[in-house]
Amino acid sequence: MGTPGAKPERSERGGTRIPCEISATLTIRDAREPFSQQCLIILANLRGCAVRSPAPIPVGTEVWLAGLPAQPEVSAHVVTCISLGQFEHLWLLGLALVEPGNVWGIENVPEDWISDNWENEQFDRQDRKKQA
Repeated sequence: MGTPGAKPERSERGGTRIPCEISATLTIRDAREPFSQQCLIILANLRGCAVRSPAPIPVGTEVWLAGLPAQPEVSAHVVTCISLGQFEHLWLLGLALVEPGNVWGIENVPEDWISDNWENEQFDRQDRKKQA
């Protein structure tokens, strides 16, 4: 699912960032200001992503991403919101996943995505689902 020819960017925050192009629906479930728009995820790692959004969303807002390849819906928090220019009408959002993981469906993951901690988290999560 990554962008062909693009090199991953190494990061200590959530592992290597993978350039990608994943369409998703970004939703805010606030009754006062509901929002639901198509967006494009352009960078992803285990703890979050960078999203191009047609509208700004305040930092700290809880959002949901739907239509992802590996998970139907995930929740996240907006950690950054940057205008891409006054004539662009696009914003770059930094989202932190509430539950880290490869929800992006990226198959050829970098080594730092496959750690003992990550495998243990996956096992614990699967165990909890079986018990529910």
